[in-house]
Amino acid sequence: MMARRGVLGMLAGGAAALLSGCGLFGNPSYRFKMTVEVETPEGLKTGSSVYEVETTGSRDLVAGGKGSRFTFRGEAGAVDLPDGRTLFALLKTVAMSGHDVLPVSSMVAMDPDFDYDWMASTKKIASGDSIKSPAEVPAGYYPMLVTFTDIDDPKSVQRVDPANLAASFGPGIRLKRITVEVTDDDVTTGIEKRLRWLPKHRNVSFAGNRYTVDNSLADNLFMGDFSTEITQ
Repeated sequence: MMARRGVLGMLAGGAAALLSGCGLFGNPSYRFKMTVEVETPEGLKTGSSVYEVETTGSRDLVAGGKGSRFTFRGEAGAVDLPDGRTLFALLKTVAMSGHDVLPVSSMVAMDPDFDYDWMASTKKIASGDSIKSPAEVPAGYYPMLVTFTDIDDPKSVQRVDPANLAASFGPGIRLKRITVEVTDDDVTTGIEKRLRWLPKHRNVSFAGNRYTVDNSLADNLFMGDFSTEITQ
């Protein structure tokens, strides 16, 4: 259940629209675009997705005043590669800290003073005060990368090693970098046009199970790992 909880646990209540750096209820918020760049024998291939982050205060403040939580919206980024293959950058990351969702990646990359104070970092990025934008995401905070051997079969999902894309896509395919930058663009939607089966997996894993029964990747991925924007 960790795959679903890692993303959906942060999504309760949705997120408000941006309004001069503040959400609908006055909470600090920002949008960022994440771009994945891949070198191929056919040249550089890129894919981007826009996300929205809103941070709210928490009742369970911890020592140091860092008690806060965030919600976010968006969809997995997709990079079209040679031979009709697609690389997807998910809403969860490879971080081992337990904070395995993309807002953390954007804060780490853009806020030089980031120390897991979500509220302070969100305010700083929203204001544009002394941040780096665009900025390169550290490898330890990359989004989880996956592909499908059969785009029409959710069970065919495979993990992609960011340090060895060639193992999944063939010689000459290499991840160049992943960047984030503040943007006013609309939150990305429409991934269900690529993955037509995705809306059926809101409460069912890609392996078809309602609850995780094994450690396979397919049985640990759900719709929420790819999108917060599908409402049907």
